[in-house]
Amino acid sequence: MGGSEKEFTITSGDPSLQVTTLPRGGMLLQWDDLVVQIGAYPETIKDTLKGETGVPNLFIQPESLFDIHNGISLAELEFPLYYNYYVKGRKLRIVCRPEQSRPIFRLLKEAVFGPSSFHLEREFARGAQTYGFPDLRAEGAWYKTVNGRRLKLGDFLEPIPCEVNESVEVDNTRITILPGDKYRFERDGVVKEVQFKPLPTPVFSHDGGTEFKPPEFGITVLGAGHGFDVNSRTSGFIIWIGGRGLLVDPPAHTTQWMKARNLDSRLVEDILLTHCHADHDSGTLQKVMEEGRVRLHTTNTVMESFVRKYRSLLGLDSEELEKLFDFQPLLLGPKLSILGARFRFWYTLHPIPTLGFEAENKGKSFAYSCDTLYDPEVFDQLHEQGILSKERRQNLLDFPWDADIIFHEAGMPPIHTPLKVLAGFPEDVRNRMYLTHVSADIVGEERSIKVAPTGLSNTLILHEEQPLSKEEQPLKLLDILLHAEIFADCPLEKSLEFLQIVRTERMAMGDEIVREGEWGDHFFLVSQGEAGVFKGTELIRTLRRYDYFGEMAIVLDTSRYATVRALTDCELVVIDRCDFIKFIANTDLPGLLHRVARNKLNDLWPVMKANRSLNPLSPFQRGQLLSILEPRNFKAGEVLFTAGGLPLEIYLVATGAVRLVSSRAGEFLAERGALFGRFPEKDRLVTHEVSAVAARDGQVFVGTLTKLRGFFRRNPGTFVRISRILRQDPFSVST
Repeated sequence: MGGSEKEFTITSGDPSLQVTTLPRGGMLLQWDDLVVQIGAYPETIKDTLKGETGVPNLFIQPESLFDIHNGISLAELEFPLYYNYYVKGRKLRIVCRPEQSRPIFRLLKEAVFGPSSFHLEREFARGAQTYGFPDLRAEGAWYKTVNGRRLKLGDFLEPIPCEVNESVEVDNTRITILPGDKYRFERDGVVKEVQFKPLPTPVFSHDGGTEFKPPEFGITVLGAGHGFDVNSRTSGFIIWIGGRGLLVDPPAHTTQWMKARNLDSRLVEDILLTHCHADHDSGTLQKVMEEGRVRLHTTNTVMESFVRKYRSLLGLDSEELEKLFDFQPLLLGPKLSILGARFRFWYTLHPIPTLGFEAENKGKSFAYSCDTLYDPEVFDQLHEQGILSKERRQNLLDFPWDADIIFHEAGMPPIHTPLKVLAGFPEDVRNRMYLTHVSADIVGEERSIKVAPTGLSNTLILHEEQPLSKEEQPLKLLDILLHAEIFADCPLEKSLEFLQIVRTERMAMGDEIVREGEWGDHFFLVSQGEAGVFKGTELIRTLRRYDYFGEMAIVLDTSRYATVRALTDCELVVIDRCDFIKFIANTDLPGLLHRVARNKLNDLWPVMKANRSLNPLSPFQRGQLLSILEPRNFKAGEVLFTAGGLPLEIYLVATGAVRLVSSRAGEFLAERGALFGRFPEKDRLVTHEVSAVAARDGQVFVGTLTKLRGFFRRNPGTFVRISRILRQDPFSVST
């Protein structure tokens, strides 16, 4: 995938009405002179920009503001709004349900105008006395003042509220919102109906590279384009520090991009959010919703803006949204440590609060301008107008041009930096500079500055991995312990014992590590490389860093269940049988490992993959569920629960079938892969709305809400996603 690689799909059989499924999501309708888009996913403007109809100025908002399955907004109207106002000189019109108007208005107001109030003193070491302290209110007002008049959101946007089963007249067409996300269009006595279809989970192709080994210090570029570039992914990158990744403004569907390249999400648990324009924050929200608990690094100002934008889309209050991640507030001015590197941050010159930064590690440095206007002539003009203080002007001029690698944006002023300014720098600076937030053709004749290269194989390396020092080796082993899900709740005092009993072993590609049917004397954790689990000749699972194996033979006191072979050169962390048994004694681990082993034998893994809500889970998250869910057999006619009862468990069907009976919606037959039940909700007593009765003999995997609470505490976005899906379904089921 990447959207731009796909062709448009015509989904209507009516030649007078063209219904086009956009590659990045949403549906484009054309009926004579009527052009309307239903649903605005991130970056869909890139699809319509290259289409025959161009970017429409009429949108219909689907019944949901947020695609809970894909973890992204269905109301990403920011770039269509910019295009219609600044390029076409017209307003963006949006037909929406009345209750959707306020969340959409709040989202766009925050994106276009930024915060309405500022408390920057808390973000600077010396408050307002800090050198270069900015007046972001005045800077933002300069961007939004045209011919002496301050722009308002009403200059950009015209909402058209419409209740379900009611109609509005737009462009000589009567549009009716019907139940079930259906829409009726009437003109000249002719009636057409369209059903909105959400975006399937995107599939990315592998770029053909070999196994990727993160550098000690380097940058992998995910995309270098801007929000209107139809041929490139939007700008975003990973900074590698000590083999771990810091995601900077991840583009939409970054998680799928990483999965396609076998890049373990546990290596990238930190996000740096620079600002709240849609081409920088939509992928951040998606990462939060799809992965385990992440650490989100930004300033209080940017964080509060992010929360205001997205809380209404998710139907959460500010406190609930902030619980989905660990917020790491940044101070501006002094150097801060993130993953062991030293960072320095500043606010750039941009319409909304935006962070630039410099990172130093192992004697090398990387500087990132982020979105900004860098133009000394404009700085002087703004200083003369009293918008920039003398110190603020100098602070903007003092970009770290001496960094070993420089990422600098370029584009249309005054929002972005004119390319001619960057082309005027000395050759030495240009040789160390890479352009971001550009399309390749923007460079034109100025090819002395490179566009940042994308993909794992083009990772820019500042410092190669070096053999670990004696002092660093325990830290790596503790990192392995921390990220192996079976040890997630291991008492802290066990860490020292772990260091005392483990050893590392290296395996060459093709080496057999354990053999099916043999006695098991060791427990293994993968530290580097990949290993394959084989039943006979069939590869049933690939193991990567932080994955473990060998526990089944020890805890069940049986022979090896499968053969494990090194798929690449590997480094393993090994614990002998007796040491392992002693290590897990007097903890909850024996019972947990028995559940894991039994669930592997019962093929829970493929059952989870058969469910759309559980399939996106990472191997690490599925491994956590292996330790929680319990198999339970049932007979036809057995009652699992009744309507009106308190929900205590969640059920996943492995074999057989369960009939879900609703007094309002009828019946639904839940078969293999169906997940059903209810979760507690804040400030509301929740009861089952259906009864569950076994239709055929079979087996379910059952998770008590008490045990699942720990899993969802570590994976809060997964909780919101799955609980929302179950709550919205009339049978409280996900298939």
